[in-house]
Amino acid sequence: MAVEDAHRQHMEALRQLEENRVAAPAFGPEPQPTTREWSLEDFLKHRPVKFGGKTSPDAADQWLKDLERIFDAKMCPEESRLAFAMYMLTGEAEH
Repeated sequence: MAVEDAHRQHMEALRQLEENRVAAPAFGPEPQPTTREWSLEDFLKHRPVKFGGKTSPDAADQWLKDLERIFDAKMCPEESRLAFAMYMLTGEAEH
């Protein structure tokens, strides 16, 4: 009996904590994650593959998808993506 009462009290306390958490007013704006500068060196640490242009359209599309996966996973800023992709172009693809 005592165990059941303790369990019931415990569950009631948890319920009240959850109600208080949900009902608590938010103070100020949501904290924003700190963003740091994303350099070319940071990008190159992920060993992206160079693109020379002598390949099939499907292979070119896969190359772009692979770059986008790195950009998205590491939250690379939009304004850096084009420059980093252009850096990876070689041979005929550079022109």
